[in-house]
This record gives sequence, C-alpha cells and structure tokens, in this order.
Amino acid sequence: MATMVRPREVRGPAELLAESTRLASEVLRPAADGVDESRSFPRKALAQLGSEGVLGLMVPKDFGGAAAGLSEMAMVLEQLAQGCSSTAMVVLMHYCATAVLSTTAPPALKQSVLPAMVTGDHLSTLAFSELGSGGHFYFPVSQAQRQDGKVTLDAFKSFVTSAGEADSYIVSTRNPEATSAQESDLYFVPRSSTGIEIANTFQGLGLAGNASAAMQLSGVAIPHQNRLGAEKSGFNTMLSVVLPHFQIGSAAVSLGIAKAAFDQTVAHVSSRKYEHAGQSDLAHIPRVQFLIAEMAIELRSGRAYLFEAIRKAMAGDADAILDVLAAKAKAAEVSLAVVSRAMTLGGGKAFGRRGGLERLFRDAQASAVMAPSTDVLKDFIGKAALGLPLFG
Repeated sequence: MATMVRPREVRGPAELLAESTRLASEVLRPAADGVDESRSFPRKALAQLGSEGVLGLMVPKDFGGAAAGLSEMAMVLEQLAQGCSSTAMVVLMHYCATAVLSTTAPPALKQSVLPAMVTGDHLSTLAFSELGSGGHFYFPVSQAQRQDGKVTLDAFKSFVTSAGEADSYIVSTRNPEATSAQESDLYFVPRSSTGIEIANTFQGLGLAGNASAAMQLSGVAIPHQNRLGAEKSGFNTMLSVVLPHFQIGSAAVSLGIAKAAFDQTVAHVSSRKYEHAGQSDLAHIPRVQFLIAEMAIELRSGRAYLFEAIRKAMAGDADAILDVLAAKAKAAEVSLAVVSRAMTLGGGKAFGRRGGLERLFRDAQASAVMAPSTDVLKDFIGKAALGLPLFG
C-alpha cells in the first residue's frame, strides 16, 4: 500500500476549531466586504484554511484529516461564517463532498483525492440541483447512458457552488436503467473532464463570492470506477450522508451570520450616543435593550435546537432526521430575524455598503431558498406530523 500523503501538521478537531476562529477574525472578516463587492472567489482564504488543515476537518485520519463529526463541523462553520459567509458556504460544500467520498468512494479514489482535500490542493463540491426538480435536489431528472465501458452524461445543473473553481464535482444523475427519480447514482467528475461548461454566473442577492453558477455537462464520459457507491444507491447516499451534513452545515452558517450581526449591533449601541441630548449610549434605552434581548433569545434558541438535532442524529434516534431538517429551517428564520433587528438598531449606517451589516442582511436571505428551501422543509415536517409519506 502506498504511503499516505499527510498535511504538514495533523491537528485534531479542537485545534482546528481554534484555528478557524483565528482565521475568521484575522483573514476572512477583513476581506469579506471586498469579496462581496467584487464577487470574487475567496482563493486566498481557502488557501490559508487548507494550509492549516481546516479543509481536512471531515477527512478520515488515515488520509491525514481530523475525522470530525457533525458537532465539530457545525462549530467550525459557525466561526467561518462570522468572518465571511461566502467562504463558509464554499467550505460547507467541500465538507459535504468529503463526506460522500469518505463513505462511498472506491479505495483507489479515496487515496488519490482525500489527502489533497486536507491541504487545500483539491477543492470539491456538489452538483445536484436541476431545473426539472428545483429545490428537491435528491431527484435528478438527467439520466446517464452506458457507452464503451463508461457512462456518458448530459445534464444541466442549475446551481453549483464553486462552479469553475472546484477541482471536482460530485454529480447526481439517474441510473441508465432507472425508471424513477429515486434510482440515481453519484459520480466523481474531475473539473478537467471534457464536456463541462459553466453556463452562466448567478448574480445572487447575497453570498456573492461563492462562485454559484449553472453548469452544463455535455456528453461527459465517466469511468465506472468513479461511481460513488453501488448502482442506484445515490438517493440513499443523498438522504443518509449529504442531507444531514448539508442541513446541519447550512444551519451553522446561518447562525454564524446572525452572531456576526448581533456582535456588531452590541458594539454599535454600546458606543453610539445622542450628544445633543446629553444622553449616554444607546444601550441604556429600554427599547434598545428589548430588541437586543429578542436577538439574544433567537440566537440561543436556534443554536440549542441545532446541537440537540446533532445529538439525536449521532445517537441514531428514529426521528432525528426531522430535527435535522427543522434545525435548518429554524436557523434560517433566526438569522433573518436577528439581522433584521440589527438593521433597525444600526440606523442609517447599517444600510451603507461599508460596515458589514448590509452584507450580512443579504447573506442571511440565502438559506430560506437554498434547497431544500424552508417551505419544502416545513412540507416534510408537516407530512411527518400528520403521518403522511414524505415522498410521493
């Protein structure tokens, strides 16, 4: 067996959390407004996250990673989002791809890719969403075809984070013999594959630096050894691996955005004064205290629910998946509520393009429409509460 490539220094989850906190403050936050205004991909930040091993948080120890779980992942993403939400979203998708590869990739593929994912030499992401199924990303409408010992794929992926920037894509499609959307496969597709074209750049309201775009795959030939898992296992992998990682991670990013807005608001009201009236800072106004209290309660409730959902998922509780889904919906609503109050307390300054709150306000909108959207999640939860089938 070949010698495993390891990062310069193998760090555990606790060390990587501390490093993430430092980098969020010293590297991500100072660059966040510039990333947003120029809609530029945060390559410098990602390179530093890779050099410190943060991108390898979810990679198994045998390949140089920290082998962290959902709880550690959520804490790291929460910190990164406080610095730059666009960067945090790119890292989240990389973690999701890592989870898929770690659990389903053939041994040779793991050995060739996972060590480089630790160091930042290989960035990966998911390419699931299609126009024909919208927010129901686990139901691809494209279908692979068998040809000369390979499969070929024609597919239009409507939203891909890190499109054109990632070194590989985890692509979903229906199995060649599929008769339903649930009979799907996942494939590892290198960026260098012939037939991949970035169709258009998505000019989103927020998360402007995550290189979200549509991607056209035209006759892309994929060797069978790049299939991730058994044939027709894609739907199960999306539900059992991708869904919990993405939902938990997305919730953490939302809460990180909210925490950044909360901290900025506390600093503002603690220093802003109405000098003409001879008053002390705004923090002494009862209405301000009331709004700050509401923000604090929202943050604490959202975070408590997220980590309770993680606890249940790690314990294997039968109803954990519903809490995982609900935690994303709750965190999205918490983020919107907290940042909206921050805009109120920030006054006219908050609506300016400099200072961060306006950016956070726009970034907070994304989670509600990010698949599965809050409406789709509540549809699932409502069906479950009524004893109805989730799919169908």
